[in-house]
Amino acid sequence: SSSEGMTGASTPPTGFDIEKSYIRSLATSFAWAASGGKSGASFSRTSDNRFVIKCISRTELQMFLDCAPAYFEYLSKAFFHGLPTVLCKIVGVYQIGYHNRVTGKRTMEQVAVMQNIFYGRKISKIFDLKGSLRGRFTRQGNLEKDQHSKRSSYHRRSTGSSDSESSGSDEEDDESLSIASDGSEKDENDKDGKAKAASIPTLLDGDFLEFTSGRPLPLTDRAKAVFHMSILNDTLFLSIINVLDYSILVGIDEEKMELVVGIIDFMRQYDILKQMERVGKSLPMVVGSEAPTIIQPPLYKARFTNAMERYFMTVPNKWTTI
Repeated sequence: SSSEGMTGASTPPTGFDIEKSYIRSLATSFAWAASGGKSGASFSRTSDNRFVIKCISRTELQMFLDCAPAYFEYLSKAFFHGLPTVLCKIVGVYQIGYHNRVTGKRTMEQVAVMQNIFYGRKISKIFDLKGSLRGRFTRQGNLEKDQHSKRSSYHRRSTGSSDSESSGSDEEDDESLSIASDGSEKDENDKDGKAKAASIPTLLDGDFLEFTSGRPLPLTDRAKAVFHMSILNDTLFLSIINVLDYSILVGIDEEKMELVVGIIDFMRQYDILKQMERVGKSLPMVVGSEAPTIIQPPLYKARFTNAMERYFMTVPNKWTTI
């Protein structure tokens, strides 16, 4: 059986001035209605698709500034010593002031500029995974499930029961391996590709389990080893600096048969606000329900790493050593 590789974000273009290229990218951006998050934050994306700009609160800005020395030290170790990591890189944090001379109103916004881990990729599906099923299911996932059921029932009516059983089995295998069956659509022009990428919904943990039929996604032994070590490194670092509520963004590149991953939303520390939210979410819980999303950083780390072990597995090949 086939297996998928796993990569981090693609490297930036070379051969020109990085600073000027960065400024040119930020000079032309557009509003981007990113789905999947519950924070209500507004996003923009640069026209060249290299960076994502997220509006953050003053609290998030201060939290990042407090953790910035540890964050840059960690990334320097990853860069200079080859430490495996899948943290989405924050390349700039800014405060932007506006002054309306007519009304006299002054406005201050805080933004974080992050790498777009899907830059230069043809992504067909996107998942935002936290390792929890509490409220982690989208309407889009339900719609796709209904559409798949309708196609399956139509296929059974058209081909008969004996043929449909074998065909249905093949379809499930293709889905669990995330192999594209409509490769001809990938050869459209860049504008159509960008429009299609922008319309891809971000699915959550519940949708991921529906997509894989409850089975883990296969990775090569090398990809799984790098992924596992990266998750351990990153979650340990985030736990040490008291950060939680992060998630991992997973994109499926069907053309290269790879998973593109990156940990995002790691600018939230376990402060008094999170403690209050934890108490509020725990009150309506009943026996047998899922644990609250907001838990202490070490517990969040343990739940997250355990979920990644369930979501992804190693598929041996002829080069795998026993």
